[in-house]
Order: sequence, then structure tokens, then C-alpha cells
Amino acid sequence: MEESKISVQGRGAIHVVPDVTRLEVTIEQWFPDYGKAFAQAKENSSWMVKILEYNKKPGSLAKTVKFNIEDFTENEYDDDDHYIGKKKNGFMLEQGIKIDLPIDNYLVNCIVRGVGKFIPSAQINIGYTLQDERPSQLKMLARAVSDARDKAKIMAEAGGCILGKVISIDYHHQNIHVMSHARNIHSNTEAKASTPGSLDITPDDLVISDTVDVTFQLINQ
Repeated sequence: MEESKISVQGRGAIHVVPDVTRLEVTIEQWFPDYGKAFAQAKENSSWMVKILEYNKKPGSLAKTVKFNIEDFTENEYDDDDHYIGKKKNGFMLEQGIKIDLPIDNYLVNCIVRGVGKFIPSAQINIGYTLQDERPSQLKMLARAVSDARDKAKIMAEAGGCILGKVISIDYHHQNIHVMSHARNIHSNTEAKASTPGSLDITPDDLVISDTVDVTFQLINQ
């Protein structure tokens, strides 16, 4: 006789206080030739290290997360304004740099102003995250399994059964990146005008959540 069982999806969620300010610096800039684009990218990285070291932080905090130089194309039209194709017109640099810092508005403001002053065409996203997500993720998973058991027990009792042992736990691991976005700085002018007061942001708690599928044995009363 086939064993009776019940499968339930449990959800776990916890709220945690962020302990890291993450700056994501994005540069998109057009250049007439590849060499100039590459040289500017190297200069951007060099300035980022200098800005950090000037503010008594190691330059190694600047992590390149994107680097791409590709042909820039434009639509081409004939004299009658009919589209005839695309034509190449120089190169587009796309560069992304990630910096994790302590939650310190004065320090963040100094970095933002430095980027605005020395790195052209820079946009900055300011957000908050965790230095180590693992303890919170493990706690969240424990809550997810407990949630599955609570749901299964209620359904088993409603069906006149007793909840038995766990038969299987299925967790489709996801790369959960816990991040809350606080502010976007869209131009060098805006970055240079930044003040500690304008970055006086109190970050919201972060929410970590995920699901597990748990199968239990059902015992007929």
C-alpha cells in the first residue's frame, strides 16, 4: 500500500539591519576611437583608488563589476528620410565599479564628491546591504521549514490525520542578493553638490525571504 503523504511549501522571512553602504558607480561615455576609451577607463579606475586612499580607505575596495568597449552605431537615413541601416560612429565605454563602505554619511559624501570631481560621465547609486548574508539566510531557512510544518499539521488535522516524519526537503537554492536602493545621483554636477546633510539617510531594514518544499508522512487515525 502506498504511503500517504503531504507536500507543503514553507516560506521564511526575516528583517535585518544593514551594515554596509554600497556605492555603484556607472560610467557610460562615447569616444571617437578605441584607444581613448580604454585610456579613460584606466584613468577612471586609477582615480577611484586615489579617492578611496585620500579618504583613508584601501583602494582595493573598488571592484570592477563591468567593463565593456563596443562599437557605437547610429541609424542612417537617405535624403528622403528613409531608414537605410546603421553606421558605426566611434565607441561606447561602459564601466561599473562597486564599493562597499561602512554606514557613515560623512565618508560616503566625501567619496561621492570625489567621483563627481574626477570621474567624468559618472552616475552613482547608493544602497545598503549586509557584509555577511549567510547567518541571516540560515535563520530564514529554519523559519521556512517551520512554516511548512505548521501548515502541514493544520491540513493533516483537518483531514483527520496525524502528521508524521519528514520524507523529503527540497530547496532550490537561489543567489539572494539583499540590497535596498536609497538614492541615485545622475550626474557629476549633482555629485559635486552633495553634502553630508543631503546623504543623511536612515536605511530601512532589509528583508530576506525564500521558500522550501517539504514532504511529510500522513498517518491515518
